Formats: sequence, C-alpha cells, structure tokens
Amino acid sequence: MLTDKLKKNIQDAYSRILEYKNIKPRYGQRLMIADIARTLGNIDHEHPEQAHICTLEAGTGTGKTIAYIVAALPIAKEHKKKLIISTATIALQEQILLKDLPDIHRHSGLNFSFTLAKGRKRYVCLHKLDNYISHKSQSDLPLDLPSSEILLNNKDDILLYDDLYQAWQKKNWDGEIDSWSDSISQSSWLPLTSDQHQCSGKRCSFYNECIYFKARESVFKVDCIIANHDLVLSDLNMGGGYILPPPDECIYIFDEGHHLPLKAINHFSYSFHIASTLKWLEQTSSTLNNFASLAKPPAQIQQIIMHFPEQAKDISTEMNHLETIVNQFQFPENHFSSQTANLPAGDQDKILRFEFGRVPEILKNQCQQLLKQFDKLSGQLQQINKVLKDTIEGDVTGLQTEVAEQWLPALAPMESRADSAMNLFDFFTRNDKEGQPPNARWLHKHNNTNTSTNRETNGIELSCSPILAANTLEQILWSQCYGAVVTSATIAALGNFNRYILNSGVPGFFNILPSPFNYQENVEFIVPKMTSDATQYQAHTDEIVNLLRRIIDPQKGTLVLFASKKQMTDVEYELLRSDDIWKKLLLTQGQRNKQVIINDHKKQIDKGKGSIILGLNSFAEGIDLPGSYCEHVIIAKLPFSVPNNPVDASLNEWIESQGRNAFMEISVPDASIKLVQACGRLIRKETDKGKITLLDKRVMTKFYGKKILNALPPYKFNLNASL
Repeated sequence: MLTDKLKKNIQDAYSRILEYKNIKPRYGQRLMIADIARTLGNIDHEHPEQAHICTLEAGTGTGKTIAYIVAALPIAKEHKKKLIISTATIALQEQILLKDLPDIHRHSGLNFSFTLAKGRKRYVCLHKLDNYISHKSQSDLPLDLPSSEILLNNKDDILLYDDLYQAWQKKNWDGEIDSWSDSISQSSWLPLTSDQHQCSGKRCSFYNECIYFKARESVFKVDCIIANHDLVLSDLNMGGGYILPPPDECIYIFDEGHHLPLKAINHFSYSFHIASTLKWLEQTSSTLNNFASLAKPPAQIQQIIMHFPEQAKDISTEMNHLETIVNQFQFPENHFSSQTANLPAGDQDKILRFEFGRVPEILKNQCQQLLKQFDKLSGQLQQINKVLKDTIEGDVTGLQTEVAEQWLPALAPMESRADSAMNLFDFFTRNDKEGQPPNARWLHKHNNTNTSTNRETNGIELSCSPILAANTLEQILWSQCYGAVVTSATIAALGNFNRYILNSGVPGFFNILPSPFNYQENVEFIVPKMTSDATQYQAHTDEIVNLLRRIIDPQKGTLVLFASKKQMTDVEYELLRSDDIWKKLLLTQGQRNKQVIINDHKKQIDKGKGSIILGLNSFAEGIDLPGSYCEHVIIAKLPFSVPNNPVDASLNEWIESQGRNAFMEISVPDASIKLVQACGRLIRKETDKGKITLLDKRVMTKFYGKKILNALPPYKFNLNASL
C-alpha cells in the first residue's frame, strides 16, 4: 500500500534534490516518479493479477535516474527489499555509482547504503595466485591447469603475478582487476580467476580472505545494488540468490532496458564445436592421468579414470559419425552476415538453418547418442569432483585436503563443459512446445583461415538459441521478482510497446513519458528531394556523396550514420578523392578506437574547427555529443536490418507461418526504434539545436513511411526539400 508516509518521503526527497540542483521540476520526471510509486507501492502478491512491473519510455533529459531512485528506494526499504539497478553499459553504471547515487545520498534526505556488484571474474582467486607463486620455480605444477606451462615460461606473467602477490600481501591492492594500476590482458588475468564450479567456497583454505565472498557479503547487506544485465541474468539462471539476493526479495530497475531481451537470448544460447571438443577430450584424458598418478585418488575414482580413454574413444567415434552426417547435408550459399564474406567462395563459412528449428531425424538420433554419452561423462566427472569437495569438507576419502584444493580448480570446469554439451544436444533432440515460438537450430561449417578471430577457424559447429526471450524472462524474472521497473529512452516502437512485449514478455503497466525538449523549435528534420531509391545501391551512394558535399558545413560538428560498412567506406573514398579538405575533417569508424574518434572529434571542435564522424550503428546509440559537438546528424538510409543471422530468420519464419506480417511486425518497428535512437544523437540537453537529414525518400514514398515519421519526436519537418 502506498501510504501517506511513503508519499511524503518520496515528495520530500524529490524536493530536496531539486533545491540542491537549483532546477525546476520536469513534468515527465514527475510523471515517472508517480508511475513507479503507484506500481511498486501497491504491490499485492496475494492478488497476482495486479501489476507489479511498469515499463516506461523516458527520453533523454527526463532525469530517469533521479526519478526511479527517489521513487523506488523508499518503497524498497519500507517493504524490506533490495533495490537492484541494472544497466547495459559500463558508462551508465559508472555514472550512477560515482555521481548520481552519491548526490542523492547526500542531498535527498534518504538514508541508504549502496555498492557495486561484480562478476566473479573481476576478482583474483587467492588460492590460484598462491599456487602459481608457490610453484613458479618448479618445472611441473602439481595440477594440470590449462596453459599453466606457458604461464610459467612467460616472464611477463611471472613478474605480474609476483607484483600482484606482493601488493596483496602489503595490502596495497584489494584483489580486483579494476583497481590494479596497469591494464592486465585477459590471457594473463583469467588463469587467476575462478567460477562456481572451480570454487570450493567455505571449504577453501583462503575462504576467510576471499575477495569475492567478502564483496558478495557486502552486496547482501546494502539497500541498493548496482549491477549489469548479464550479472542479473547469470544469477537468475542459477535460480537466484547466488550472486545477488533472491528475486522475490528484490525490486529491479532495468535502465537501458531495451537491451534486456537480446541479452537474455544470448545468455541462453548454446553451441558445440566438434574439433575443439575432440581436443578437449585429449586434454581431459591427460589431466585425469596426471591426477591419478600424482594425487593417488580413491579406488573408485581410479577406476573411472582408468576407463576414461575408452569412454573418450566412444564419444570421439560418435562425434565422427556426427561429422559424417553433417557433411551429407547440402549447405546453401551463406546469406547470413559473416566475417568471411569477402573471402573466396571456397573459404567462406556456410550455415544451414533448420526450418522452424526442426532437426532431421538422422541428425536428431545421432545427437541423442551423444546426449547419452555426455550425460554419462558428466556423471563420472561429478563423482570425481564430489570426492574432491568432500575431502575439502573434511570427510575421509583417502585424499589430502591440500591435494584436493589444488586439483578442484582444474577438474571442476570439465564437468561444466560436459554439462554445456548436454544442454546443446538436449535442445537438438527435444521437440518444441506446440503453439510456442520454436528454438532456432543451425549448423555452421567454419572454413575461415583468418586466425586473428577468436572463434574456431575450421570445423563444424552446432548451435541453438531461443528466438524470443519472452518465455525465459517470464519464468526466471517477471514471475519471480517482487517488483520491477523497465526504462529506456527508446523502448516503444511506432508509438506502442507491442514489439517489446513480444520479445521480452514483460507484463504490467506501460507509459511513454513526455520529453522536456522543445523539438519543434530546436530541430529541423529534412528529407531532401532525391532521384535515387535507397535500394539502388550505386545510384544512392553516388547521390549521397553529391549531397554531403553540399549540405555539410565544414566549420561545424557533424555525425553521418550509415546502415552498411560498404556504403560508408565507398562514400569516404569518393569524398577523399574529390577534395583534400575532407582529409582534415573525416573521422571514420573502424580506423581507430571508437572512444579515440570521439575524443579527436571533440578536440577539433574545441579548437573552433569542424569535424565529421562517419559511423555505423554503434555510433547511433549511447554516444553523447552535446552542443557544438554535433549540430547536424545525417542518416544515409532507414536502418532496416535484414534477417542476417539464424535467430532473426527463424523469428521471421515463425511469424509468417502464423499468417502475420514479419516486415510490419518486426522490421518496421525495429527500424523505427533505430531511427529514433540515431536522431537522439542531436539533442542531448535543452539548449541544443540543429538539423537531422535523412537521405532516404522511402519515408515519403512507401506505405510504412508515415508510421515511421509519426513515431519521431515533434520536429519541424521539411519533406521533399530542395537542397
């Protein structure tokens, strides 16, 4: 119940913040506070039909962070719940942690504690660090960690580990990678970290000093926790309450909430690469043999290890059968996006997507055999790890505690990898529920000889993924949490939330809040008269080049956004060869780091000179170029995206099979959201002014154009303009 006392607490906190900042209340911000307070303050889980979640689109300048903290924190404390603020980007996370929350804590009158929650991989495992330091001078480690031999022969890593160890001993370092004075490469850092499978928890001899568990303990004690979407999803995937407090004890704020569905889809996807798994089986066999000979485990474990080569041989045989079956399939010419698209045809990757996720019986049967094999393997590895954990716990197993502590980090990931393979084969053998969106399933034949990529460069990979996050999020989040707020500057599409609901399954209350910006006076939205259609690549590209020469003011800050890398590079080439002035102005994505480009752009503007950024989709969202840094946003074409991956293709296929229009239900709303995001780069504060030019006449000539224009803010429109 939203009591009068709670209302007064919220109102007083908001008034104090406004007074401190010396600003007037914003209408959209006040509405946001009211919507959140009404939703969260009236939660009654005895009547689940009542909304306990609200989804709010609040544009740039609304003051979302103040609104949701001031509204949600008093309610969370009153109901004895934790407030979890989750973001998609580090930049927003740092802003909330280092600026917004401290300001609100000092000046709102609200009494609360807060901290940042990080994943386990951000903390050093003291047991591993101690182990490397203890054995750095020995030719052999007493455990067969992956790459341990390389690490011990790498002088830079030896020196780094020494420095880390000494700094920890002298209390000059807190054990977090983020607080180390120099950057540490992932290849050097990851061997010093642990995961839930490797960690022995309270059984570890370093438990009382463990940085991760101390940080986790502090997370459970504070009122407000800052996290990210991936961390929240990881915790929920484990059932909740492991990394963060249990969901029924939490009120979640998902800022940048439009990223949440895709994060969830990626989080619950699986893949299995045949060649790398064969190598892994060899490594596992070698590790287990070393374990048997050095650690002298109990007889039942010795038996498992003794028979492992036979088990590995059986799995390898089944995988070879799998590869034979896959090679019998006819792979179509790859129409999905690929890093190998410009390679000769024989070197390009090929993808075979199964229609409606239906796996052919011959492949399904073989996956069933492998599911059984990996189920057996997982059980055996589980037995080995149980003995190690029981030993550390103090049970009599025939092993010494120190030996078990040394071997658990090396052997536990093997069980995890076997479980991952089981998940993949389970998805390839099960039938999707009738009436529910199917899972996407596909085969990927890697023929890429480019060894600079992180992925396997050759061989066959099996993959599966949900095509929508709705069911997953309903099961692990929406139905489990005490309450939630989902917010973003761009979350609705074409004036409604249908597209977001389809993908996320979020229930409850929805609202689009008014912007504080005067778009009508400050922004001119121009669609010039053009002869070419955006679907006519060469003609459209040539016309863009000619128009850019005329409409760009070389003395100002300009952002030009493209839907394809090819068109961006072709336009850049034509501009550079036409006049030397462009060499001083152009900053093109891909030539340098994104942040370096932004910094160089701002430096040029600060000197009173012009600067032009040519960028792709990543420059259309999340970058902040206020005032003179960006006075003209030019958008080359409507940001339609074709189904360029198996997941999107499967989603379109499923929608069309139901007699629905995937183009209108998916493509147009998604293009509308992306266009709004791109336009949002222009106005970042109330005093900003400028122009937006869209070089795509389809917005005027196609039936969907009016819908897209109507979904934009109320700019001053100048359509079919002569430039």
